[in-house]
Amino acid sequence: MRKQIAIALAQHIGKPLTPEVAVAIARELCDSQDKTPDTKQFPPQNYGEYLIQAELVRDSLPELHLLHERHYLETELHRASIPLNPDYDAVLDREHQGGLLQFTARVEATGELVGNMRVYLSQSIHTQTLVCTEDTFYLVPEHRGGFLAVRLWQYVERWCIAIGVREIYFDSKTINSADSMARYLGYKPVAIKFAKVF
Repeated sequence: MRKQIAIALAQHIGKPLTPEVAVAIARELCDSQDKTPDTKQFPPQNYGEYLIQAELVRDSLPELHLLHERHYLETELHRASIPLNPDYDAVLDREHQGGLLQFTARVEATGELVGNMRVYLSQSIHTQTLVCTEDTFYLVPEHRGGFLAVRLWQYVERWCIAIGVREIYFDSKTINSADSMARYLGYKPVAIKFAKVF
């Protein structure tokens, strides 16, 4: 264990001990294997003026947080009394363990982030097959219309299937009409999710 601690600390000599560096050191000590997805396995796709691609959350977190705030204000009205307070450490840990994929849509000319879809990967307890569950799917209103949302979703779906996913689950809030896009893409409603907020 002393050797592992020495190696983990040595990799960060000369760096200020920020929370991010502390988390990295803790990961190096606690996690024996980095399973962060290799985003190069998902080649980018152009769609009109947009670039759709896989990105690591850790590389684009400040931008993603801005979208997260907009998404929360638009679709989470049922829990308006609870302020947004994301646990990004848990998100980053999930990515590090290989259980999260982050896909984005950017304006290619400027690099502006205008959409994202984050999915969690897990093994089904019922079937022992790989399952993909959508966590966030959002396009800023100024870039809706056309088929960008559909192309982003199809891109995510194509690559999830390519890595062995057998089931994809998507939640549609009743406040928007995302369910119509899910139906358009061949998804079938299989449950109704209920919520009670205190």
